[in-house]
Amino acid sequence: MIAKAQNSPPVYVTLWLDTEDYILPQSDDAAKRLAVMLTRLGVKATFKVVGEKARTLERRGRQDVIAALKEHEIGYHSDTHSQQPTSAVYLQHTGWEDGAAEFYRREMPGVRDLERIFGVTPACYGQPGASWAAQTFPALKRMGIGMYLDGGEHLGLDDQPFYFCGMLNVFKMRSNQVRMALSGGPSLAEGKTRFQAAYDRLRAQGGGTLSIYYHPCEWVHTEFWDGLNFSRGANPPRSEWKLPGTRAAAETEKAFGDFEEYVTFIKTQPGARFVTAGELMKLYADRALARRFSRSRRRCRERLRFRDSTPSRSRPQTPSHC
Repeated sequence: MIAKAQNSPPVYVTLWLDTEDYILPQSDDAAKRLAVMLTRLGVKATFKVVGEKARTLERRGRQDVIAALKEHEIGYHSDTHSQQPTSAVYLQHTGWEDGAAEFYRREMPGVRDLERIFGVTPACYGQPGASWAAQTFPALKRMGIGMYLDGGEHLGLDDQPFYFCGMLNVFKMRSNQVRMALSGGPSLAEGKTRFQAAYDRLRAQGGGTLSIYYHPCEWVHTEFWDGLNFSRGANPPRSEWKLPGTRAAAETEKAFGDFEEYVTFIKTQPGARFVTAGELMKLYADRALARRFSRSRRRCRERLRFRDSTPSRSRPQTPSHC
């Protein structure tokens, strides 16, 4: 079995959790429980934390939650998430340089709070909701963040990691973005089937990356905290924020149990390896940065950069003229 796993085409599984709900207190416990569970299972995930969520944990004295998350990799998920204006709103009329400067001005305080509270510079960033803007990329590099990790549909390349603006992106993964629903019933079996299909297809192609995302609040709520309070541009004062409804205790327990079995199932697949954002940046290192390109080959540079950023077993073929 070990020899088979070593000889199998690698399938990298990046598990990331948008840790964002700073309204419902039960979400704090859900984040801790997931972090502790994954640590016990030997799986290191990427927890993308909202700045206000980190500050809320600090205000609530939840050093236990902070300590549990520190066992994993920390990413950044914006400063206040859905409070207006979101990044797509405040960047919509900006150019390239002034937009990058504005994103840095508004978001760097949240990054600094994560650095202070968790003791690390976030490894990656992902936008709140669909609030994507290209001006974020130079600002993120200035912040010391080297990767864009999210599940949007704005840009992508062959459902695999790619480089854009000098940053590794795991984005628009489509067929290679898989997750199990947390609804009980047949959701565990259906989740395993979806993962197996994507995993088998990647192995047949020589390997690659699968992306799985969740929100810790999903285990405990019946509706998203931000949809309840900030949908359609609403921006109520803190005194008017409403608590989302919560799931029955038995439903929450079932969701946690199914998720643990789902992760354990993934771990048993030959060649499957859970990786964090930081590990992906090493696996997909941009080796084209060290190349010298002749003028006649410059038009192929971006294709070469993608080829050289992918693990050797999952590299697409480069046209002969490149």
